[in-house]
Amino acid sequence: MKPKKNKYSDKGVKAAFKLQQKFLLTILLLAAVVFTLAILTEPGHAIGSVIGLGSTSFASMAFLTNVGDQGDKHTTGKNIAALVYLIPIKQVDTSQPFPVPNSAREVSTIPMKEGEYMTYFEAHTPPTFLGNAEKGDITTTGTNTFSIVMAGNRDDLLNFAEEYAGDAFIILFKEVESSQWYILGSYERPVRLKSFENKNDNDGRYISFTFNRDSVKQYYKYTGSLVTIAPATHTAGATALAITSGQGVYSIPNGSSATYAIATVTGLTDNDKGRVITLLGTGTDKAATIADNTAFVLEDGATWTAKAGSRISFRVLDPATLIEVQGSRVQTA
Repeated sequence: MKPKKNKYSDKGVKAAFKLQQKFLLTILLLAAVVFTLAILTEPGHAIGSVIGLGSTSFASMAFLTNVGDQGDKHTTGKNIAALVYLIPIKQVDTSQPFPVPNSAREVSTIPMKEGEYMTYFEAHTPPTFLGNAEKGDITTTGTNTFSIVMAGNRDDLLNFAEEYAGDAFIILFKEVESSQWYILGSYERPVRLKSFENKNDNDGRYISFTFNRDSVKQYYKYTGSLVTIAPATHTAGATALAITSGQGVYSIPNGSSATYAIATVTGLTDNDKGRVITLLGTGTDKAATIADNTAFVLEDGATWTAKAGSRISFRVLDPATLIEVQGSRVQTA
């Protein structure tokens, strides 16, 4: 004989299930209200709120930040060994010519899109570069491999690993105690984040990132500016280029009433020797010019005109003299 169903028990289960559904819906509604209020009342935290709601439109902006090193109390190993700037190709202004290496294997300033800036990683150990090539039956093929180790298992590193796996980059790197920067990749031949390893055990706590590209070309010297803040705007009509500490890129606008010649430089000291200054032309019919003189030493003595889309880089020789970096000039008119 089959047991008789308890109709009151069934009703109780159904009622409890409905109550649970209502409770979960209420929690989700409250969460949505909280995130929405955060967006409206705290614009500075809007990106984080959008991510909380599940949007991915601005996710990459949240993950691309400067990432420092950690001490040995968090990981085992050596002290900070290198600074590495990882520049996603989507930040580069591909409408501008990419700087071509000169005869000294020097590459000038990378053109960045407006509002995009370079961000760095502090590597815990010296980065590893491996370049190789092999002659085939028809041609020679080569590979570049670049690896860094980042200390700890921090959120910003985990986010970067998840968001940028497989993405294309240009890499700038140098040893901490050196002044020479190097560049690997271009927007036509970038390096890609090929793999990462997240390790957390008795031996250490770190994440290693490995980048790769197929090329026989090796890394070059980077002599351009580090674009970490918005360009400073030169005063329209001013004949002296005013340099400030920590600012390496300057926008050169139209003259206020006519064209004008920038003939001198101010604001430099002996400590600025070797520093690179990059000028971006934004002028049209009243564009500024820079001619070869005692303050500006130009390649072949050729005058540079600050037309929109033009750019040029100078290396500081002394507080009163700037020398054009060979191969840095772009002249649109």
